Amino acid sequence: MKETAKEAFERCLQNVSLEEKPDAEWVAQQYAVERAGALAIKEAAPFSEERGQITRQCYEMVDRLIQARNRQKGQSVAAYGAGESFVDLLDQLIRYLHTKKPEINFFEAGVGTGYILRAVHQFGGVHVSGCDVCLDRQLLGELSSCCIEKTLYAALGELKDGSVDLFYWNDVLEHLPEDEMEETLRQIAKKLSPEGLLVTVTPSRGMGPHDITKLAAPKEREAKGLHLREYCYYEVVEQNQRVGLQPRIYAVRNGDTCCLDFEQGEARSLAHAAAEKRCFRLCKNIPVIGGKSIRKRMMCRFGWKAIVICGK
Repeated sequence: MKETAKEAFERCLQNVSLEEKPDAEWVAQQYAVERAGALAIKEAAPFSEERGQITRQCYEMVDRLIQARNRQKGQSVAAYGAGESFVDLLDQLIRYLHTKKPEINFFEAGVGTGYILRAVHQFGGVHVSGCDVCLDRQLLGELSSCCIEKTLYAALGELKDGSVDLFYWNDVLEHLPEDEMEETLRQIAKKLSPEGLLVTVTPSRGMGPHDITKLAAPKEREAKGLHLREYCYYEVVEQNQRVGLQPRIYAVRNGDTCCLDFEQGEARSLAHAAAEKRCFRLCKNIPVIGGKSIRKRMMCRFGWKAIVICGK
C-alpha cells in the first residue's frame, strides 16, 4: 500500500540527526523535514486536530534543527519577522489609534521570541496578547502569561468578537494552509473592533521563494517548505476584500523606519496592488536564468515584503 504523507513525515523525523555536520547537510536535512511536513499538513483535513499535531511536530523539529545549526556556528536565536522598522510601524499605528481611544488591545499571531510583543508592551496605553503554535515560555518571560500556545485558528476562538484594535502578523500568513486561509481571515475580521486594523507583513511571492527552498533548491520557483503558499501584495489585498476588509493605510519600509500615508492610504494601496498584479502576470512564466529570474528583477520595485494595513 502507498505510503501516506503523514507516514513519510514520521519516517523523516526518525532519520533526523542533530550531530555536527557541514552546513549544506543542515540545509538539506531541514528542507527534507519541511518538505515532508508541508505535504503532511496539506494532506490532513482543514482545522483538524491531526493537522494541528503535525504542524506542532514539524515546527518543533525545525526549531531544534535551527538551534543546533546555530550552536555549531556560534550564532544566537533569530527573531523572525522582527526588526526596528516594524517596531516603528506599530508605534505609528498605535499613536494613530490612540487618537480614537485611550486604551488599545494589541494581538500578535506568531509571537516567536517575543521581540515585537516586548517592544509594544513598553508603549503606554496598550494591552498585549498573542499566540504561537510552539511557545518558548522561558524566553517570553512575564509575557508568556498573555500568550496562547495553539494554532492561530484555535487561538482566535478564545478572543471576543470586536475586541482587537490592532492585529499584527509578520511572516505568518505564508505558513497557513490555503484551505484554511479565507475562514481564518474571516475570523480575524470578526475579532477587530470597529476602528481596528489588521497589519499583514509577508514575504513577496514575486521575489520568492523565501523559505528553506531558496537555499536547498534554488531553481524552484515556488516555496516547497513550511511556506505553504507565498503571496504578492495584490493577493493579500484581494484576500482581505473577500472578508469585508479594505486597505486603509499605505506603508513603505525605509531602512529602520516605515513611512505611512494615512490620508491617501486606500488609493495608494489599491494602485500598488493593481500595478503589481499587472507586472506579476507579465513575468510569472519567465524561466530562471543563471540562478536569478527576470521575474525578480521586474518585481523588485514592489519590495521584498508586502505590508498591507486593512480595516473595516
